[in-house]
Amino acid sequence: MGFNRELAGELLDERDRDTARFFAGRGEEIQRFDAAVRESRRSKQAVFRIYQGAPGCGKTSLVDRLRQIRSEDVLFVDIEKEHLAGKGPLATRVRDAATAAGPAGAKVASIALKAIGTRLGFQTAGDALGAAVLDKAVDKTEIVLHMDEAQLIDRTEQLTLVSLHTHGMGVPTVCLFTGLGHTARQIGSIEGLSRLGENVTVNMGAMSDAECAESTRMMLDELRTVGSESEKDRFTKMVAALSYGWPQHLHCAQQALCRELQRTDGALGKVSAARVREESDRRRTTYYEGRLDGTVLADWPELTAAIVAGVIRERPSTTPALTKLCRDEVGRQGLDDDPDFDATPKGFAATLVERGVLAVSSDRRYDVAIPSMARWLEGVSPP
Repeated sequence: MGFNRELAGELLDERDRDTARFFAGRGEEIQRFDAAVRESRRSKQAVFRIYQGAPGCGKTSLVDRLRQIRSEDVLFVDIEKEHLAGKGPLATRVRDAATAAGPAGAKVASIALKAIGTRLGFQTAGDALGAAVLDKAVDKTEIVLHMDEAQLIDRTEQLTLVSLHTHGMGVPTVCLFTGLGHTARQIGSIEGLSRLGENVTVNMGAMSDAECAESTRMMLDELRTVGSESEKDRFTKMVAALSYGWPQHLHCAQQALCRELQRTDGALGKVSAARVREESDRRRTTYYEGRLDGTVLADWPELTAAIVAGVIRERPSTTPALTKLCRDEVGRQGLDDDPDFDATPKGFAATLVERGVLAVSSDRRYDVAIPSMARWLEGVSPP
């Protein structure tokens, strides 16, 4: 069989990065999820896990991968802010998800429907199980409530979240939140949720070069490319280098290589490395510009670059400390008296976090969310 042109066309058409077709790595993150599920079986309360990181770090594709490999054991339920408005909306959402899963979905769906129906007050058809049988069913039922963009959670959802944290749902439950790098701080600021535990937050960082290369090798194999082992090794390493360990950059670099393979009909020996590099660099720059576009960060690039450099140097541990750093740099550049500068240091700091330029690292200090973006910023502003 020759080069898989149909697959190449599909890969080049993909613009949605929510699914990583050639998933590699993230072993620790998957283990942390599995540990949460095991803990939920021993806990009356819901177990919280917060996966946070900058846009493009692979949070959503990780959850998609978890669905692929764990849906036979747990029932995934996507929730929005509206479902956290009270126990009623949440229970209805879980019931509907269990019903929709049916026999073709998770094996837990049928017993989950009965268990949830009884524990949360629904009158579900076929719910005539005895208490002992029901309790046994509940022991085999794990629910994962997944909410994306969880940095948007606020005090409106307090009562339901605190109830999950303190009382649970009557069935083993994992609350899986994914969001930007300040998500844990946002959720932790809600009264009653400030002590979620040390193992709750998972900071999504860069992939290793080996993981990026592994993913690219999977792509080359499925495309049925023609080339020697040394050629395959060369291009997998090249794509890894162009990715800087960032899943979004990996996606772009793989598409650039795929475009060249489509041109050469799958022959690696005829691929132009220069073209792959050029497209990857261009798309990486476009991505960085998109993080700043339409904000005060793009209006004042020299200030943005200087503050990011200061964050890397000082590693502020609190929001006030980050705000002070911004205030000091505004003053150093003489912008506090500039009539055209209408942003506040506090607002500038918030925008850096909200746009995924800065994030909270594993040691709970602010840092640049994407290391390669800091190097790009150095070239954006004049010396």
